[in-house]
Amino acid sequence: MKISNLGNLDHSSCMLIKINNVHIMLDCSADVASLTPFLPLSPLHLSRLDKLETVANPECKVLKQTTGGQVLVDTVLHLKPPQDVDLSLVDAILVTNNSQISALPYVMMDPRFHGRVYATEPCVMMGRLTLIALSKYMKQCPKRRMKVDIDSVPADVHPIFKSKGRLREIYSEETIEACFAKITPVRYNEQIDLFGLVTCIPIPAGHTIGSANWIINNGDYKVSYISSSSKLIHHTLPMEVASLANPDVMILNNLSLNPMYTPDSTLIDVCNIVTMSVKKGGNVLIPCHCTGVLLDLIEWLISHLSKNNITDVPIIIVSPVADAALAHPDIYGEWLNATKQSKLYVPELPFAHSQLIKSKRIHHFASAADGMGAVYKTPCIVFAGHPSLRCGDAVLLLEKWKNDPQNAVILIEPEYPIAPTLAPFQPMYMKSCFYPIDPSINYPQAAKLIKDIKPKTVVTSPTYSKCPVSQPNRTDLVLNVDRNEVNYRELGVGDIINLPEGPSTIKVKLQHQTIHGVTMQPLKRGAAYQLVAYVSGAITARDNKPVLVTPNHQTPQELYGEIQLEEFLVALSCKGISVANVQNMESGDKVHHMITLSDQVSTVTLSPGVTSIATHTGQLRQKLESVVHSLLIPL
Repeated sequence: MKISNLGNLDHSSCMLIKINNVHIMLDCSADVASLTPFLPLSPLHLSRLDKLETVANPECKVLKQTTGGQVLVDTVLHLKPPQDVDLSLVDAILVTNNSQISALPYVMMDPRFHGRVYATEPCVMMGRLTLIALSKYMKQCPKRRMKVDIDSVPADVHPIFKSKGRLREIYSEETIEACFAKITPVRYNEQIDLFGLVTCIPIPAGHTIGSANWIINNGDYKVSYISSSSKLIHHTLPMEVASLANPDVMILNNLSLNPMYTPDSTLIDVCNIVTMSVKKGGNVLIPCHCTGVLLDLIEWLISHLSKNNITDVPIIIVSPVADAALAHPDIYGEWLNATKQSKLYVPELPFAHSQLIKSKRIHHFASAADGMGAVYKTPCIVFAGHPSLRCGDAVLLLEKWKNDPQNAVILIEPEYPIAPTLAPFQPMYMKSCFYPIDPSINYPQAAKLIKDIKPKTVVTSPTYSKCPVSQPNRTDLVLNVDRNEVNYRELGVGDIINLPEGPSTIKVKLQHQTIHGVTMQPLKRGAAYQLVAYVSGAITARDNKPVLVTPNHQTPQELYGEIQLEEFLVALSCKGISVANVQNMESGDKVHHMITLSDQVSTVTLSPGVTSIATHTGQLRQKLESVVHSLLIPL
């Protein structure tokens, strides 16, 4: 098996594996951190950004310098998709969750790609809404940015500009819709057959609604792909571990990006900051997606505010997809845990936010200009996008509130660290905090998972074996695995690993004629017995699915003779088979005739001593065989 790392295993994964000659892409995520070095886009014109100092550069005239000295690019936003690969080779893409789907439009709309994409229904819906929100944020900007050759941006501005030719503009809403319409939705434990060579099965990952780990089988050879999984008990179905056990290869990625933070303590910290700020009369801005951890945070926050007798502070959600994103979780009952599912039979809505919207405790708007002023009052709590703070209503609100020290901005998305994210808005006097809410399994949980699953080989990121840069002495924040018990392989960006697949058994279907009369006999294997039987026959295969056919005990008829081209063409005509063209080829002293039939696909090649038939239909093959047999002499 061959494994190629096309992305970043830490947070934007994309891998290509070759197993039994089938090429499978695992996740398809763009590097969202590539948004950071661009100047923010706002729904309203911000004159302050225009006044930023222009960096003198004869080759690139769109560089602006912030007050803090950071250089930003004043052009349309770009994403960094995975490394380029021959997409004509990719047979299938398996998606684990909606955060690992951001590069799909680039891949699926490439004319070289002819494979299929598989993801659970909630993953498809939530991923689609996340990308549409980003596309709509781009449309909201009234000022059209000057388009430049992105490769002209100096590499010292940001590391992403070292990857020349890799950055791509944000896709349109039409492209997103066309892309997601082609995705094949799947259910948990549904077996997907790829050409009869490999089977793939999605199982619950426990991270978000519809998130899935994948089991990939090639006969007895098993690969467990574990990405963005969670052992927390929250609204999703819990992570299933038993089905992942005893694989030949375990691919492990997307562990917690900030292992020094735990989800429960981070949720408490966020609630405390919000409560403290609104008690002082300040507004709170939380840049985030409308999908993901937002529902958990709202339930925690409402409970915390109620305990502090704060019931009159408006909670506002601003997103162009807020309406759909808040409604869809209630209709995915089968993807929720047992507690949430039980509420569907009362009847009661599974999530608290639905009732809070009805009671006007929570308000949601497509944009800040879409009626938010009617419910806005100070203090208030606003969830708005985009979490990168490079586009969307969050940019406008932050610019408006940043000079009041009573206000607060809380960054909760783990992909966006506080310093580079807030750099364009400096100086700012409002309180700023980074509390990443990441339910992904942490390093100790990952180490225990490896022990429980017992893989022969583990493939994971080299980042996990190093202490975090901000905590160089925290050896507890490292993935500790006994490398004497497991073959531990690290797969860095751009790396390739080749692993032996080993011997594999193949399941063969038996015809009822073969099974009839078979007598099973006990065979002792060690201390146990197995039932075995002897069968014989010929193995045939169609779509790589082998069938054992009972042999015909009649002696096959022997034929001899040479087929003449003219006689063969006449015989085809008598059978009603039309010929498109005849090509004569010489090989030494031998002449070969290739006859192409009218369907432009089927061919018959007449060679001395050999006649070859190539066709896609069994019925046409039988007709052609009868023509050949009629021109030969039986012994």
